[in-house]
Amino acid sequence: MAALGRMALIGALVAVALAIGGFFALRFSQDGGDVATVEALRLGAYEGDVGALEWIAKDKGFFQKVGLDVTLVGFPSGNAAVNAMRAGQVEVATAADLVVAKRSFDEPDLRVIADICRYWNKGLIGRRDRGVVTPADLEGKRIGVPATSSAEHNLVVFLALQGLSTDQVTTVDLPPAKLVEAMATATIDAALVWEPHVLAIRRKLGDNAVTLMDGGTEAHLLLVSTEGWLATQGRVARKLLRAMVMAEDWVAQNPDEAKAYLTRRFALDPDHVEVLWPRMQLAVGLPQEILAAMDSEARWLAKSGNQTAMPDFSETVHSAALRAVKPSAVHVFTK
Repeated sequence: MAALGRMALIGALVAVALAIGGFFALRFSQDGGDVATVEALRLGAYEGDVGALEWIAKDKGFFQKVGLDVTLVGFPSGNAAVNAMRAGQVEVATAADLVVAKRSFDEPDLRVIADICRYWNKGLIGRRDRGVVTPADLEGKRIGVPATSSAEHNLVVFLALQGLSTDQVTTVDLPPAKLVEAMATATIDAALVWEPHVLAIRRKLGDNAVTLMDGGTEAHLLLVSTEGWLATQGRVARKLLRAMVMAEDWVAQNPDEAKAYLTRRFALDPDHVEVLWPRMQLAVGLPQEILAAMDSEARWLAKSGNQTAMPDFSETVHSAALRAVKPSAVHVFTK
């Protein structure tokens, strides 16, 4: 009987332990974040194709699952989102690597939390009737490109690979929509821009369009905040990343539904989504390529802007939050 009593006591203790363990499993996420305590976050998000993960996380309830009450504020560009963050309208923003590289000269407290989309969305199109058939034909030609943009950086890199420089062409600073019009009216001979404007140019020109570059250099849409915010809000940052990883997994498991979501959510041309889909990776990570990209962009910006002191991007990347949530996704070497 005594033995039976002891066994009953042990069984009761095990049951209590399991119950306590279950409580904490529900209350705490894998990285130690308290999911029962709902915390607020304002996120300035790019409202477009490559920015889909944060909108999926919101619409599919993933933020709620990790204990975040997220207010998404949409912006047409990463620079506008970072401006809103600096104005105190949001705590975290999404921005392309070029935006971070450019602003880091004067804003050394900017921090990259994660890459949420790697993409190749640019194209260089020439007009066949203006004698632009091969890259060498660009010499002496008028090339439209938005100034001080990722597209212009792509042009500099592309020309260098062809043995040319920007001194051997005439660059014409035009916004994307104007580039499409200028190509249609032959006021420029070629244009380098991003999708969906590349697709629009091809449609306007038909057989007269010659694709000289398709995809361009790798670009990154980054989650960005400040050193000060991360110092006090590490748990919120980890929750944010957990929800984004959930969104990444949903995309991987439901690619057709994800494409339909992009088309519907951002009112995109289905043809544009089909073109871009194989050229974008909606995934959370910190690849070493981020540092290489920002360093290359910063050197180009420093040369064109007569800057002397270069930002140290190994300090710009904050890897601790993602390392706690998904260590296998961290491949960047930082200080």
